[in-house]
Amino acid sequence: MIRWGIVILSLAILLPVSAEQPVGYLWYNLPKHEDQKKTPSNTNGVPFSQLSYQAQDAVLAYYTKEAWHKAMIKGSVENMKNYLALQDYWTSRATKVSRLFEKTLLYYPEYRYETTHPTSSIGTQLSDSLLLKKQEATIRTMAKDHGLLYFYRGKNPYDEKEAGIIKDFAQRFDLSLIPISVDGVTDPNLPSSQIDKGQAKALNIRFYPALLLVNPKTHKVMPISYGLITQDMLARQFLLVATNFSKGTL
Repeated sequence: MIRWGIVILSLAILLPVSAEQPVGYLWYNLPKHEDQKKTPSNTNGVPFSQLSYQAQDAVLAYYTKEAWHKAMIKGSVENMKNYLALQDYWTSRATKVSRLFEKTLLYYPEYRYETTHPTSSIGTQLSDSLLLKKQEATIRTMAKDHGLLYFYRGKNPYDEKEAGIIKDFAQRFDLSLIPISVDGVTDPNLPSSQIDKGQAKALNIRFYPALLLVNPKTHKVMPISYGLITQDMLARQFLLVATNFSKGTL
């Protein structure tokens, strides 16, 4: 009996409470007398037109979904027709909203992305050309009073691949470059490499390879990139760093 009592108690705890009391020999169906006053529901309701716009859409969406399920369950042409009528309403409204969206952008072109960022093939080519010139001009300006610190691992193939990219990039824009090996193995492509003597830790570098931009006069150090990236991405990073990631840079 004790064992059955434990089983019954476990079931009472684990089984979810439902609206109807289940019937079974393990259950006792004793009527409950509760002296509680039920609060009368508000039968007046709120007119549809007085609902918020979001609430109106919620009501329409509910009845559309309800019509779909009713059509599936009832399986009659009339019910499916009702659902299609509601669905046609949403389709027609979506078309009107789309046209309104386009019309509004003509009156307020500052909100159209294509106004300042052409997406046509001709516009894209011109935009890319202008951006490239802006990047190169920025890098050459910064090269006058900035240099690069490149922290790498001599035994890592990704760092070795990036070393060639960094070297070519520095030569291309006349940037002074100081390569620093953090594992004691120097890359033959970077003959001027130094061995790390705590610089990486002092600069809180935790990922490699790491490229940093340094101003020797102000001693300001700014990260440019981490990992294996291409020269075009390096140029993009330079422009972002130089403009302090300001809006409209790219």
